[in-house]
Amino acid sequence: MVYSHGKTRTFSLSLNTLIAGLCCICVALTGLGLFVNSYKEVKEENQELSYLYEVADSQQKKIEEIQTLLAEVSERLAQAELVESQAISMLQQEGLIQPIQKADEDPEPVPRADQVVAAVASRSGFNRRTPIPLQGVLPVLGALEQSANQLAEQVGDLEEQVEVLEEKATEVVSYARSVPNIWPVNGRVTSGYGWRKHPISRRTHFHTGVDIPASYGTPVKAAAYGTVTFVGYKIGYGRTVMVNHGYGFQTMYSHLSSTKVSVGQKVQRGDVIGNVGTSGTTTGPHLHYEVHKNGATQNPMDFLPR
Repeated sequence: MVYSHGKTRTFSLSLNTLIAGLCCICVALTGLGLFVNSYKEVKEENQELSYLYEVADSQQKKIEEIQTLLAEVSERLAQAELVESQAISMLQQEGLIQPIQKADEDPEPVPRADQVVAAVASRSGFNRRTPIPLQGVLPVLGALEQSANQLAEQVGDLEEQVEVLEEKATEVVSYARSVPNIWPVNGRVTSGYGWRKHPISRRTHFHTGVDIPASYGTPVKAAAYGTVTFVGYKIGYGRTVMVNHGYGFQTMYSHLSSTKVSVGQKVQRGDVIGNVGTSGTTTGPHLHYEVHKNGATQNPMDFLPR
């Protein structure tokens, strides 16, 4: 080794020492290389793991969104079915439709969630017998979300149809309840609607109702749903009750011995509103019963069951 000013210095190393040093250097370099390579692999694995976490988080959010959508669709569907059932029940109670006969065969089972997912996966090009690869999960979830959105649209259409059904059923039931279609008292009509000779004055006149004989005190029933508009005494008719049923229908019950309702009271079909009597001009206990439509008298027999 040469220093400044021409000075030199000599070092002597044995061959064994040199070989040992070179071996140490080789081992160190090899270890460093392994460390660097291992570091790169760990770094790549960490990056891949981070990516997998991001994908898993994205998939979890997508699954939660689909679950929320399906839960909402299920609730809307259940509500629509309830409204439809109530509408049908109203129509059946009024006798407007016959009860639906259930088929003897067992209904088709509702598919499970895993079956739905497998079906969507199959339609997406994946074999449901093998696990879905990671890169295929998001397309399957996308297809499932699309199916859920289509189902939501179909439920929306069903809700509109059910809403129309409910409105029409309510209107039909409301009208049906306004039609006076039950006998206010049971009996045989002795004097019908139309021209007749008055049993007392013996003069020909137009009889605006029907006369139904019944025992004194027999309960008189409202022929339809409605609101009581008159309770009092009418000349010739005696104690009278009048009920407005809506849709232009009004009924009158006369010659009562007593009344059981008051003006403004709501009544249902079949409610007792008074009792048969002989008040007014009569030849015996009976009910004089009239039906009016839009202010004009009608033949009550046109509405009563035969």
